[in-house]
Amino acid sequence: MKKYKGKRYGRPPKKRSRFLLPAIILLVLALMGILAISSRNSSEVDEPPVLAEAGATDGESAGQERPADPVTGATTTSEKPKFETLEMPTETPSPARVLRVPILMFHHTGEPPADADELRKGLTVSTTDLESQLGYLRQAGYHPVTEAQLFNALFNGAELPPKPVMLTFDDGYIDNFQVAAPILEKYNFPATFYIITDKVGTPEFMTWDQISDLDRRGMDIGSHTATHQDLTVLSAANLSTELSGAADTLKSKLGHPVYWLCYPAGKYDADVLKYASEAGYLLATTTEPGERQSSEAPLAGRKSGG
Repeated sequence: MKKYKGKRYGRPPKKRSRFLLPAIILLVLALMGILAISSRNSSEVDEPPVLAEAGATDGESAGQERPADPVTGATTTSEKPKFETLEMPTETPSPARVLRVPILMFHHTGEPPADADELRKGLTVSTTDLESQLGYLRQAGYHPVTEAQLFNALFNGAELPPKPVMLTFDDGYIDNFQVAAPILEKYNFPATFYIITDKVGTPEFMTWDQISDLDRRGMDIGSHTATHQDLTVLSAANLSTELSGAADTLKSKLGHPVYWLCYPAGKYDADVLKYASEAGYLLATTTEPGERQSSEAPLAGRKSGG
């Protein structure tokens, strides 16, 4: 604490500086400013925070467009797309419309069990590798597209985003729901899950509730037939069961048609194409290598390994 001395008698009083009054005024103004700031901060603390709508993130409301992806520049909305009813046009494009869209194929995801054989190991992409691969696609500027986007681009001339790619998961394994789906949603990537309908709910396979959940979350659900047999060796009746039967089952469980098909082991012939078309499928994938998808052969799409 400073000590202040009293004035000494016998000495002439000191003259007050001409700067004293302005200094006092400035000091008063400064104190008033500090009090005003303190009062404003106090009122801000007392006010309740403004909450975003349920399901929205900072800076957005539900249903609004999110900021552009810093790497790809893509934007998305917080609402999942509704089911789109489609049909094959009566007149196909002439000349045929051909697009370069790689279709990547995955099976099991996660870590294989300790007793897994070589086939199981070969069909499995680890959690780390899947994360790395999807991260690469984003970093390289690829844009995963839905089946409907590809169909509309082939037959209706709709525009696809730059560097389109399609992600597909065969068979309907439960690890696709547990491992792949959360990583896909982290990157906001759509994908197609091809389901073997007679396997649903059996050990290692998804349940109907899980498949329906993926469907509601905006993932595509496709058919991998009823029992995953080689379609090229089946009778007409069995072909109908494998193709139309599986389509009917999926429709009854999901509440809407399923237009997408993946041939078991990629095998098909003229009869298979005929029954697939009659079953209402619009696009199908094989295991033939390549990236070119054509409106001339929508039921013979080419896939790349995953």
